[in-house]
Amino acid sequence: MEKLRMRHCLPALVASLSALLLAGGVKAQTLRDYDIVYVRQARFGDNQNTTWPEVFHPARMDPGADLMLLHPDGSEEVLVAGGNGGITDPFVSFDAQWVYYAQFPDLRSQSLNHQRGDLPIRGADIHRIHLATRQTEQLTHGEFTPNTGAGNWDEANPLDPPSGFNRLGYGILNLGPCPLPGGRIAFTSNRNGFEPPKGYTTPTLQLFVMDEDGQNVTQIAPMNISSALHPTILRDGRLMFSSHEDQGLRDRRMWGVWAIWPDGRKWEPVLSAFREGQAFHFMTQLSGGDLVIEDYYNLNNNGFGTLYRTPSRPPAGQPAFFSAYSDDNPLIERTVGGGFPYPYTIPFTPRGGLVSLAPFTHGDDEAAPVGSNGQRVGKFTHPSAAPDGNLLVVWTPGPANDLNRPTPMPYYDAGLYEIVGGNVVQSPQDLVLIKNDPAWNEAWPRAVVPYSRIHGVAEPDDLAWLPNDGGEHPMLPAGTPYGLVGSSSLYKRESFPATVTPWSNTFDGLDAFNTSENGQSSNWFSQGSDAGKYSNSDIWAVRILAMEPHSHRSYGPNEGRQFSSHADERLRVLGEIPVRKFGAGGQPVLDLEGNPDTSFLARIAADTPFTFQTLDRKGMVLNMAQTWHQVRPGELRADCGGCHAHSQMPLAFGSTAAAQTGHVVPDLATTTPLLTLDASGQPALRVENIAQVSVEFLRDIRPLLQQRCAGCHQGASPPGNLNLADTSMIDGLPGDYRRLAADSAAQFGYAPVISNGSWRQTNASRYVRMFQSRRSLLIWKLFGERLDGWSNAEHPTETVPGNPATLPAGSDANEADLDFTGTMMPPPGSPVVPLTADEKLLFVRWIDLGAPIDTGNADLGWFLDDLRPTVALSLPRARANPAPLQSIRFGLADADSGVDLTSLSVSADFVVNGRAPGTELADLAQAQGDGIWSIALLPPLQSAWDRHVTVSVRDQQGNTTRVRRAFFVGADDTIFREGFD
Repeated sequence: MEKLRMRHCLPALVASLSALLLAGGVKAQTLRDYDIVYVRQARFGDNQNTTWPEVFHPARMDPGADLMLLHPDGSEEVLVAGGNGGITDPFVSFDAQWVYYAQFPDLRSQSLNHQRGDLPIRGADIHRIHLATRQTEQLTHGEFTPNTGAGNWDEANPLDPPSGFNRLGYGILNLGPCPLPGGRIAFTSNRNGFEPPKGYTTPTLQLFVMDEDGQNVTQIAPMNISSALHPTILRDGRLMFSSHEDQGLRDRRMWGVWAIWPDGRKWEPVLSAFREGQAFHFMTQLSGGDLVIEDYYNLNNNGFGTLYRTPSRPPAGQPAFFSAYSDDNPLIERTVGGGFPYPYTIPFTPRGGLVSLAPFTHGDDEAAPVGSNGQRVGKFTHPSAAPDGNLLVVWTPGPANDLNRPTPMPYYDAGLYEIVGGNVVQSPQDLVLIKNDPAWNEAWPRAVVPYSRIHGVAEPDDLAWLPNDGGEHPMLPAGTPYGLVGSSSLYKRESFPATVTPWSNTFDGLDAFNTSENGQSSNWFSQGSDAGKYSNSDIWAVRILAMEPHSHRSYGPNEGRQFSSHADERLRVLGEIPVRKFGAGGQPVLDLEGNPDTSFLARIAADTPFTFQTLDRKGMVLNMAQTWHQVRPGELRADCGGCHAHSQMPLAFGSTAAAQTGHVVPDLATTTPLLTLDASGQPALRVENIAQVSVEFLRDIRPLLQQRCAGCHQGASPPGNLNLADTSMIDGLPGDYRRLAADSAAQFGYAPVISNGSWRQTNASRYVRMFQSRRSLLIWKLFGERLDGWSNAEHPTETVPGNPATLPAGSDANEADLDFTGTMMPPPGSPVVPLTADEKLLFVRWIDLGAPIDTGNADLGWFLDDLRPTVALSLPRARANPAPLQSIRFGLADADSGVDLTSLSVSADFVVNGRAPGTELADLAQAQGDGIWSIALLPPLQSAWDRHVTVSVRDQQGNTTRVRRAFFVGADDTIFREGFD
């Protein structure tokens, strides 16, 4: 046992530490000359669990968590008492003078909403404490900013407004403060009142940035539709955060780590969510620049797992990630089960690899392994950088898992430890003890030192803030509310499923049609999104989809979700853009790599979450991006270099046809181009002069079924055993919809032939495969041909539908699929009018959008506009403005129902053109084109300090966006910033 080396220890502390050293064998504390701020959480002994915030419930913890200051001599003091509430998420300012933190006022059981995931009724707010004076300041105040057209809200009261109002029934949560260079603070908040589309975490927390006094609050990532946690600043100025990656059909437990500029531009993956069921969360950056990211299985591990170290950037000249195939990725060391090493790999590992800092344990959903001393080796959480390249961590001995796998006890006894140099430790004995009081759980250690002592500079790089100055592209003039999005090639793709098991050989390395085997393919659930068998030559177009959040009408009128779809996500078609280009003589235009040029560029409303689908010549999905995207006002985003092409060097967009002068850039903000088919069945294009197009079952699909199909498909013995005339409600869904798109249990029609008798993989029924029209029997029948890339002869099919005994001799039911037989529907020669090409494409889009159906109030269902308008207030700029200020300039746009210009309001707290402060100024606004408006200031504002301009507008749905801009006129904002200290 290493000799105890702590300086000036108090007798009681010596006794407790000595007992721990004898039990756990960890090293004693090294000499340190700096304070540590941490959170002291309740502990209830070895036999009772405690509640830790983590991805499943980021707003739950036991009451009484205090913010503590630990001195080098072992003495400590309470900085902020938790009382009935609690403190979490501390972050030290760059000058080490302040500590930012989130505070829950009340976490007692009677102050939680037990109907809504035990969310605290009084929410949480961001504060900071000045360490020298102990002065505290509250920076947020429970602000509630719901989509005003998506419910009947009292914006002053999300909890218990009068009858007739909607309400959340829980408080506004402002969490995860992180100081940014230039005097700003990043944080997460549910102030918009959204809920995650597929649940599993609650509520939807989104990324915001504000000035350090709480002004100029800006939502920087509207794409956080599900949730985001714990923004963490990097040395190069990027903001790292954890993102809930459950878009589409992906496993809803998965969280990845992304980076984004503090103004919301240039987001990118850092460690993608390709480890099924796991969360990448809690992160830091070491002195040398490497990142440390935690990996844990959510909920059951209370946020405890293992730690990985990885470079913050790939090596020069290399792509950011390794291959989609797990075997092509470097090994990650871990120990599982009975203490045996069991390395593994994950797809798209960052270049430089993931080095496990604690290979003696793991982040999986089972107890930590047993070490050489016969005791379980525990797990880690809350990594934090310290001076000299060291890493502060929280470690608990024992199982660190709540389930009997094989035991959850003893429960967590977390303490503060150091990993010297941020290097690999081979056992708990290599950890250096800082503090572990068995009466408490210690959490969230932060070294109270200037940023320069860890990273060598006073602050991280201060990246430019959203210029929107007209310099990116001619279609983005200064002040625009739009952005441009594109790609250099759809041929550069890694959209295939890289994980497949036994039956992959019969389905060409893709997912089986319908198999009893669990986890046969990663396709659509964790990695990959191919819709059947195809080659790059099948790629014809790209579909851009807007993705709308879900306002949480938790209580009150029309509460709950008023529609259903296969991913519970509200999607809109912004446009379908053909990507193939042809030159003289009809020859394809090639890119610099010799492939057909499939580049594209399109204009969309900024701050609109969106995603992509690659389409074939018939307008059917070939693959789908399975995450959210965005562009900020004035941003050109065309650097992705391909479709899921994580491990390939991108083709430079500037070299492609879409980047050249004269290329026609479709304006998806005002029109919606849609693929159609000409009389010979060849692809063509038509344009709707509206902002978006969507499809829903009751409005668009059922009328066609009733007119063209139900005349035959009805009664006790309908053709194909498919009754489309039954519209009676069955478990909340009408019978025609349930048979087509919600019959995974095979309650209707012909049963599947696999042993468990259900429709699995991504099959929603016999007729519809989720998000995959080209692999759906319904679409085959409408088009009169098989469309999934295979032939009938390639896989066995029963001769009597639903009877496995009629499979060909020796066939395996797990290798079976469906054949296309018979004729097109409605049958040629029947008295029923055939479907037009555009009517067939209605069915295609309906499936590719997730087969949506309204299930309640249609006004608040699938077609509800749950996106607020874009307001790009570009002048005055936040904070510093060069004198004189000659105009107020703002851009207005909306991706769904459109801007209601009659609702425009502009005001200022200074004299404008002779009008008194607070006077309405909207009538002075002059249209500048491209959605840009300006108010000339006559005379210009020569000098001013702490002035404000407010712009607000509604869309046609009634959603309001308000921007309140705090600014000053002058050349230097030093006084402005220090004035709030």
